[in-house]
Amino acid sequence: MMPETVLACDTTQGACSAALWHRGEVVAARLDEMQRGHAEALLPCLAEIKRGAPDIWARIDALAVTVGPGTFTGVRVGVSAMRGLSLAMGVPVAGFCTLQIMALGGVSPRRRLVAVDARRDTYYTQICTKEGTPCEAPTARSLADCLAIGADDGAQMAVIGTGATAICTPENTRFSVDAAPPWPQASVLATHAASLSMHELAALPATPLYLRPPDATLPDPQKSLTFADAQGRGAP
Repeated sequence: MMPETVLACDTTQGACSAALWHRGEVVAARLDEMQRGHAEALLPCLAEIKRGAPDIWARIDALAVTVGPGTFTGVRVGVSAMRGLSLAMGVPVAGFCTLQIMALGGVSPRRRLVAVDARRDTYYTQICTKEGTPCEAPTARSLADCLAIGADDGAQMAVIGTGATAICTPENTRFSVDAAPPWPQASVLATHAASLSMHELAALPATPLYLRPPDATLPDPQKSLTFADAQGRGAP
């Protein structure tokens, strides 16, 4: 059985977006570009969609959310919100790789390389076909590793994501910038989720996907500061 109505959202990268798909088309969608503030923006975004189509909202039978890779906070905002809605509405929630949804939003007829600049010479990448089908699992690569993709056969590739700036330079003629937005689109996610059966959606857990550990770490007790009291005795 296929879903009739799908609500989807993405908060993993440089935008907060949500979309409502019903019987073959996206009937409501909103997308706001932002680097931070996804937690404050998502619920009002969903509320606006509900107000605009309350009858269709009441018929939602599947939820879809991007699970990363992306920012740690952004990934958890979307996953937590959709898990909560899943419990409240009694409908399943499916998780999708951020990079695949970006690839599906591409417009170039070339093979696609999704590359998200995660800083510190790290790019979250995934090679996909020209239709957006993944050819590999999501992978963290350096810039040098990105540039080496397809070098053996001289493959021409369209690059989607914030990493395109570093990869698509005049010297790297095999790569070109895809005209797709450099972040996932909930409308693309909703449409893709609606193409799957309820059984297939149930097999896609909404579990965060990270390609590297968080930058924040627990303090090292061996490096804690020591202060002296009035008598000169040390205290942590």
